[in-house]
Amino acid sequence: MYLLRNLGSVNNTIVHECVHWVKHKKVFKLEKLYNESASHISCEVRGGAISTLSTKSTEWMEKQANQLAPRIQMPEKPFRIKANQYIAKFMRETNARHPIEVMEEVITALETSFIVSRQAAKIRLVELGFEDAIGTYTYLDGKYIKPHTFSKGSIKLNQTFSLSTQDAAIERMVNPELHELTSNGDYLFVENHFVYNSPLYVEYDDNGKLSLTRYARSHMDECCLVFDMTITSKLDNIYHTACFLNRGTSDVTFEIKFNNGYQNAPQERQIAMRKKQQEEFIGIRKKMTDDPEQCMELLLEWKNMSYTDLGLEIDRDPKTISRTVKGKTSPKVETAALICFGLNLPPIISEKLMSVLQCPLSKIDIKHQWINEALQLKYPEPLWAVREYLSQYGVEI
Repeated sequence: MYLLRNLGSVNNTIVHECVHWVKHKKVFKLEKLYNESASHISCEVRGGAISTLSTKSTEWMEKQANQLAPRIQMPEKPFRIKANQYIAKFMRETNARHPIEVMEEVITALETSFIVSRQAAKIRLVELGFEDAIGTYTYLDGKYIKPHTFSKGSIKLNQTFSLSTQDAAIERMVNPELHELTSNGDYLFVENHFVYNSPLYVEYDDNGKLSLTRYARSHMDECCLVFDMTITSKLDNIYHTACFLNRGTSDVTFEIKFNNGYQNAPQERQIAMRKKQQEEFIGIRKKMTDDPEQCMELLLEWKNMSYTDLGLEIDRDPKTISRTVKGKTSPKVETAALICFGLNLPPIISEKLMSVLQCPLSKIDIKHQWINEALQLKYPEPLWAVREYLSQYGVEI
């Protein structure tokens, strides 16, 4: 396991074994008096230890060595002083507003200063109350997740705001409450988080793709939904903290579930802005009839676009789009979805247009369900970003 192999880097391993020698050699000798088979303790890379001593004794000694080693390497007082110095230094040098903006640099500096692994430095910071370190060095879907933080104590160690695309889709499918919260566009799936759809929390980056705002990254508990994590890999409980805090490349697997009881609290002004936007969407939806031409003319006028503009946006001949709308050709589901993405239609409107174009999405077709996920969670994104999202699951439009 990469994670625990890294945690058990050279210096940590040396200190770990020294703890066994200093603290446990007498235990070993005493047990040997009545247990002739007691001959060795062999610590394993995956965590735990193999020993000819009794299981209870071995587990106790291994737990103590695991807990003492990082504390010997990173004593509380000097480590805390150094951490605060680095936070102040890097914030001053970069004009950062929040500690989270420099926390990864702080962890790297502590890693060098105390000659420990990055994961060990991060875990020690969290143990000493530097909760900003929790949202650092996270990797999901093979991608780096930018640092983020939240109000102190707002989530537990086994809870997270970040989840993989596949976990997000599964939870939306099996959890009615999450599906209801996210099906109308109030929450978007941005950078592996379900975030409230408001300008204070989401913005377009230089490439035209949605990203979390600087404010959102430092107020995750205000704008993002929370999920509970359960480790499904066979692993001793003493290693769970390390796994929760280091969700990177490893063979540790998690079960992710929406925390139904958790209620986040977006600012009232942002909720009011979202309600006003929804009212506009509902107004457009009410004007839509069952006539495809009427619907398309209405939506193009609303978006201040022409058939030519839409054709350029989705890389289709404007005349082909026009013939499709007029019923001269039967559109495929992919073509109808392309039109919705090209117009950035919210769910309440795209669902109606798909129906009018006689392209309903099948609930038993996996490809259709991924398209539906994108229509509900990715509709404000540029088409290239939607295609990138769908391509992970072999869906092309």
